[in-house]
Amino acid sequence: MPRWVEPRLRRLVGTRRHKVDAVVSNGGGNHYATINEALAAAPPPAAGAASARRYVIHVRSGTYDEIVNITRSDVTLIGDGMGRTIITGNRCNHTGHDMPHSATLSVGGTGFMARDLTTKNTHRVDAGPAVALMITADRSICYRCEIDGTVDFIFGYAKAVFKQCNLLVRLPAARGHCVVTVQGRDAPDDHSGLVFQDSTVAALPGVNLAGVPTYLGRPWKNHSHVIFMNWFLEGIIHPAGWKRWGDNDHLDTIFYGEFQNWGDGANTQGRINWPGFHIIKDAAEAANFTVQRFIQGDEWLPEFGVRSPKIPITSKV
Repeated sequence: MPRWVEPRLRRLVGTRRHKVDAVVSNGGGNHYATINEALAAAPPPAAGAASARRYVIHVRSGTYDEIVNITRSDVTLIGDGMGRTIITGNRCNHTGHDMPHSATLSVGGTGFMARDLTTKNTHRVDAGPAVALMITADRSICYRCEIDGTVDFIFGYAKAVFKQCNLLVRLPAARGHCVVTVQGRDAPDDHSGLVFQDSTVAALPGVNLAGVPTYLGRPWKNHSHVIFMNWFLEGIIHPAGWKRWGDNDHLDTIFYGEFQNWGDGANTQGRINWPGFHIIKDAAEAANFTVQRFIQGDEWLPEFGVRSPKIPITSKV
C-alpha cells in the first residue's frame, strides 16, 4: 500500500480482511447482480448523523455493462483486480449524451474510494467526450485502478488522487485524437484538482496509436488543475503534452504540471508554452505541488485515515 495510507485505511482497502456490506456477482448466487442494485441497498445516514457510515461493496470478477452513478457519500468499491472486475459503457456525444452523462462511472458522493477494478468507455469517438470516470465530489481516491477511454475519459471538478493506476488509451475513430483528462476548476478560490502519482499512461494492449495525437489533458474551465508526478508516459503522448479546449482557454490561470515522469512520452522539450504549464524541476519546487498543498489534502484526507505525503518523489530520473 502507499506510504500515505494509515493503518485504519490499510485494513479497509489494503487487505482482504475488511468488512464488506454488499457483494456483487454476475455469476449468480446469493449476491447482487449489479453494482446499482448494491448501491440501492445502502442504508441512509442515521438520524442526526453528519454523514453516512462507510459502505463497502465487493464487486467480484466479471464484466458489468451498466452506467453507475454514486451519489451516496463514503462508498468504497473493491474489485478483484484490474482487468478482472470491469465496469463498461459506451456513451458519448454521438449517442446523445453530453460530457457528464456519457460517464460509465459517475461519483458525486464525498469520500469515494475505488481499488482493484477497471472502468472503461469503449465508444470510438472522433470528437467530443466519452467519459469512463467522472468525479465531482471531494475526497476521492482511486488505487490500483485501470481507466480506459479515448476522449476526455477522466473528467471532474473534485479533489481526487489517483495512485498506482493504469490509464489506457483506446483507438478513436478515423482522424480522431485522444485526451486523458478534463478538469473543471472554475474559480481561483476553489481547491479542486486531479493529482496522478506513480502510475502509467499507455495504449490499450494490442492497440496501435501511431499517428493518433494523444494528450494528457485540456482545460475545460478557467482554473483547471492537473498534475502528473512520477508517471510512466508511453510514447503515444504528443510532444505538446496538452491540448487547448478552444480559443479562450485562460491559459494564464490554469495549472498543468509535470514532475519526474519517465518514458518516451515524458520528454518535455516539445511541450506547449503556456503561462499555466509548469515543468517542476526540483524537490523544493515540487513541495509546492504535493497533495496537501495542491489540493489541500491535509484538510480532508485525515478524516478517513489517510496522511498525504510531504514530497512524493522517486528516483526514476
